[in-house]
Amino acid sequence: MRLKTTGLAFLTLLILIGCDDTTDTIGWEIMPIEDTLATYSTSFDVMSETVKADSVYARTQTAYLGRYSDPEFGYYDASFISEMTTAENYKFPEVYKYDPATQTGTGMMVSDECTEMFLRIAYSKNTNSTQGFFGDSLTACRVSVYELNGQWLAERKSNSRFYRYTNIDVSKYYDKEDLVGSTAYTAHDYSQSSSSSSENYIDIPMSPERGTQILKLNREHPEYFANSETFTTHVLPGFYLESDYGDGTIIYVNRVILYMGFEFYATDSLGVAMKKSVTDEYGEAGTDSIYHAKEFIFASTPEVIQANRFVHSEKLEEKIEDLDNTYIKSPAGVFTALTLPYDEIYQKLGNDTLNSVKLTLTNYPDQSIYEIGMENPSEVMIIRKKDMKEFFETNSLPDNVTTFYVKHNATESNKYVFNNISNLVKVTINEKLEEKAKAGTWTAAREAKWVEDNKLLVVPVVVDTYTQTSTYGTSTTTVVGTAHDLKPCYARLVGGKAMVNGKLKNPLKLEVTYTRFGAQ
Repeated sequence: MRLKTTGLAFLTLLILIGCDDTTDTIGWEIMPIEDTLATYSTSFDVMSETVKADSVYARTQTAYLGRYSDPEFGYYDASFISEMTTAENYKFPEVYKYDPATQTGTGMMVSDECTEMFLRIAYSKNTNSTQGFFGDSLTACRVSVYELNGQWLAERKSNSRFYRYTNIDVSKYYDKEDLVGSTAYTAHDYSQSSSSSSENYIDIPMSPERGTQILKLNREHPEYFANSETFTTHVLPGFYLESDYGDGTIIYVNRVILYMGFEFYATDSLGVAMKKSVTDEYGEAGTDSIYHAKEFIFASTPEVIQANRFVHSEKLEEKIEDLDNTYIKSPAGVFTALTLPYDEIYQKLGNDTLNSVKLTLTNYPDQSIYEIGMENPSEVMIIRKKDMKEFFETNSLPDNVTTFYVKHNATESNKYVFNNISNLVKVTINEKLEEKAKAGTWTAAREAKWVEDNKLLVVPVVVDTYTQTSTYGTSTTTVVGTAHDLKPCYARLVGGKAMVNGKLKNPLKLEVTYTRFGAQ
């Protein structure tokens, strides 16, 4: 470890002795050397490694669907569970009835039968400002839909957090043999290209008989449609959607919508069914004026459960075994873990004041030869392993004490630079001192657990901010939300666990500036 006096020490000296050259300097001139104040800088080695994410807490309104493979990380599959909601106390239109006495009519439906039902997956079109999918827009894919079963109903509220983790075991919540709908698709649909809508969609045909069952339940048990909870419990548990054919596209689903179609009578101002006056393609003159219409009935919303699931190939293990580099890969792939030398810092600087602790993570430039490739995470956060579960489950925000986030290339090219994590170092060292004092005996097992719990994880995140501008034109930006980044992205970082002659081959550097009383 090499120490050197910095310009800050010289500046401190000027402040102390630069007032004048009379009696104000006497105290400084005769101050004992052990009372002098100086600022220094040094650095410490940091070990880094790649660790498996296994799963992440997915607090998001976006669902992900598809499969994407690349030569670096292999494939990953994205599928999801989606419940549906209903308008409060929803009622279907009544079947048409004519009253000869008043010569008026009520209702509009031809019969209590659903003539069409399909599930629509809606996602944004790729533009300069939005991204509705990742990968090859023309890859042929297929989506299959299954209705959720009683096991889902039994477990969905037993633990309000389990379904947000991306390793949710979906297999027990549906019957693989009970397919309710399937269709082929490509992410870019030329038939929708000329549409003025900002969204693309995939329509999955389903049996109208299931729609008729829902309609009859509405007639017989209107209380089942009182709210989304009674609807999910008694009418429609929800759906599991997976892409079971095709590789190269991930769709970012905005919402899932259930459409139902019925036959209706065209009626006059008195509600009486009208007759056709001419013969046309829909019938002969004198027949009833019947038309078919499909209605947007039920949909996924933030109020009901939506659970993403990601499955990665075994190739991901190769990155964990790479000792010469470390990686971060989203969604829910791998993180880089950092082991900071807290004991060494305390032993050498325990009586000093830490002014700043700078940590720089350098990523290698992307040298992929493939036309479609993943970008580097635009934002990453460092958080202690022991804190991550509670942080995301409670929707916490970075506090610049034990959690910090930075933007990629914010200050230097191909780098994530944490300019000052001194608060984290101080808090963690003090926590360890307190734990050791309480424990009495500090065993090797306790030490190993403490080191593991206090590793720093480098995690790709999406940070939501709110900027407020005052009447004087000054702006203040506040972080209002932090969530795991679930879009495809990765970075290969300088570092790794490889050793040469007992020392780290590619150590990261923790650059520390501190103040010390007395001679160095």
